[in-house]
Amino acid sequence: MKPMYQNNLDLDAAGGSSVKPLKLDFNERSDSRPLWLAELGISTDCLWQYPDKSGLQQQAADFYQLDPEQVMLTNGGDESIELLFKLACLRQKKLILPLPAFSQYIVGKDNWGSDIDLIEPLEDMRIDLQSALAALASNSILILTSPNNPTGELIPYDDLVSACKKANAVGASVFLDEAYIEFAGDDSQSLGLISQFDNVVILRTLSKAFGLAGIRCGYLLGQQVMIRQFQQLAMPFNLPSPTIEIAKQAFTESAKLEVSNYAQVIAQNREQISELLISSGLDLVDSSANFVFVQGSSAKLRLIKAACQKRNITIKTQLSGLSAARDDIEAIRITIPFYIKSLLTALRLALQPELICFDMDGVLIDTRKSYDAAITSTVRRFTDTSIAQTDIERLRSQGGFNNDWVLTQALIRELGKDIDLESVTETFQDFYQGTEEKKGFKTLEKPLINNDLLKTLFITRSRTLKTAIVTGRPKDEAVEGSQFIGARNTLVISDNDVEQSKPNPEGVLKAKQFYGKELCWMLGDTPDDMAAANGAGAMAIGIGHDSLYQYGADLVLESVNQLEELL
Repeated sequence: MKPMYQNNLDLDAAGGSSVKPLKLDFNERSDSRPLWLAELGISTDCLWQYPDKSGLQQQAADFYQLDPEQVMLTNGGDESIELLFKLACLRQKKLILPLPAFSQYIVGKDNWGSDIDLIEPLEDMRIDLQSALAALASNSILILTSPNNPTGELIPYDDLVSACKKANAVGASVFLDEAYIEFAGDDSQSLGLISQFDNVVILRTLSKAFGLAGIRCGYLLGQQVMIRQFQQLAMPFNLPSPTIEIAKQAFTESAKLEVSNYAQVIAQNREQISELLISSGLDLVDSSANFVFVQGSSAKLRLIKAACQKRNITIKTQLSGLSAARDDIEAIRITIPFYIKSLLTALRLALQPELICFDMDGVLIDTRKSYDAAITSTVRRFTDTSIAQTDIERLRSQGGFNNDWVLTQALIRELGKDIDLESVTETFQDFYQGTEEKKGFKTLEKPLINNDLLKTLFITRSRTLKTAIVTGRPKDEAVEGSQFIGARNTLVISDNDVEQSKPNPEGVLKAKQFYGKELCWMLGDTPDDMAAANGAGAMAIGIGHDSLYQYGADLVLESVNQLEELL
């Protein structure tokens, strides 16, 4: 007889909390600090007086080969956006905003009660530029973001030229947000718009590629006539002196070279991440930014969120500004880090498991007429009372009752009888296995897994995708069950093969160790299965009951056969 075990559900035992945090939700440069900042020292001598940003303005102008009057420094890109809405409100200008759009534009619209046309996105979530251009009218301002946030879509230069021309022809302006342009390769081409058009202003920032989100420094570039309109509305001392001193270091050749190299690495990493996501059946807008916008199967998106959480990685899972007409668009946005090993591991854990572990009863085999019937009959034998299926499920849902003999004994105790476990087990087994006089309930069992999935998992893909059955059954019944469903090329770990039963993760950990695989999913139908999965650092996939989310399930499927949609 196996030793009794404690119900010690520990859903936080997956080990994720010990992994270094990785912040990938706000497109900041979180894991690679600019090298040119390492030796930066800030003088405190200037702090007694109001800040003077003229030197920084000259430096930024030289950096872009413009006149100082063509540069306006702002408190991050956000101040530029705030000034845009202020300008539109005071000068009664209509705004045209193609969606999806950066959430700050939606905030500005609401705060200023703006007269604004929101242009719905195309089906693939690219902006509908033609519809936006068709909405242009005299005194209007077209807002374009390239690369766009949150999709990363880059508007081709020729399209930008065409937009500026069309806007100019009707007396409209273009506000071009290029907060992420350094990640798109050539960040100088669009500056040519400034010399061609007096109706365009370009937003840029030190918050993204330059890695200086904390100092809040952005800037507008354009012809003087455009820049002057924004300057008239800004506060005179909008940049603190420490910000000015640090920002000066960004407009140097050494910083320019470092940022260029950093952006190239991010672009390479972006391609690698995109390839993994696309090969897993997910949909991406072709991104030229330091992030990717991901859509597709709700189940896969949920697994990505959960896997990142297990690896202590924060990604953006609540996105606004996608559509004004639809609120059912599901998507996530992932910032591309400089060091991608941790993110790649999390995504592969979510989408490309190396090992899948299965609980047997209720997942691979329908045992309602076998084990559950044996429980009911055993309870009736000792108490003369008929229990309902809901009584069995009630205890199972509490966790700690992975062993049906223990569960049966607990039900008997609830009815006022104290029967030793050995007697309960012997009676239970007579019902389940049968006797010389009567067939056992086990003859009523049916497979839950369909033949196609069975063949895929245990034959066709068995060389590259390992499987294990981790069950609370005794050894002989576990082997018998695996043979019954026709499982081949798999590892069977029964209750006799572990020192501690589920919810302890020992069985799942043994399977990982046996195959030498780390990226593991565990499918089960009880809280104990979910606890064992999480304790082993595996994805916890529940079968049957949404209540399993309360016990740490990363995803709940109606049946094991939905696994086909995830692989």
